[in-house]
Amino acid sequence: MGKPSFSKVIQGILIGVIVYQILFTWGPLWHSATELTGIDVSNIFIENEHGIMIPLSDFQGETLIINFWATWCLPCRAEIPMLRSIYPNLIENNKQFIGVNQSDSWETVRRFRKNTPMPYHLFRDLGALSEKLNIRVIPAIVVIDKESKVESITYGFRPWIQAYLLWWV
Repeated sequence: MGKPSFSKVIQGILIGVIVYQILFTWGPLWHSATELTGIDVSNIFIENEHGIMIPLSDFQGETLIINFWATWCLPCRAEIPMLRSIYPNLIENNKQFIGVNQSDSWETVRRFRKNTPMPYHLFRDLGALSEKLNIRVIPAIVVIDKESKVESITYGFRPWIQAYLLWWV
């Protein structure tokens, strides 16, 4: 038995990181997300692009899909073109879709948006919504039903996000 190659060591480290993420990050997050199913978020406020606080109850009557993101988040950036491409289909199917930024100033969001088209409305969470929904990993997608109750929460970059939103939501 010879000395393991550098690529084998890197491969082992990557597998270890993935297993760690699944066991100690994604598993607990998925478990807490399932416990949040059915909670009412109608009385939570988010800030619109004009600085006005809007209650989530304003979205009642149609399914609301919220994408939690940030300008500095590379997986969020990778997901934006996929979300942009399915946005018209969601609207045609009576689903509301919004982006909720977690940490950036409006100035940063506006600068980012000049180079990255985002046809959907953007809001900022000042902490209440993320706290209520235990959003610790972004990007995250939260589906809220017509009565402002949480239907599902998914965390992290999902290359299959279009299929999830079009067929399962």
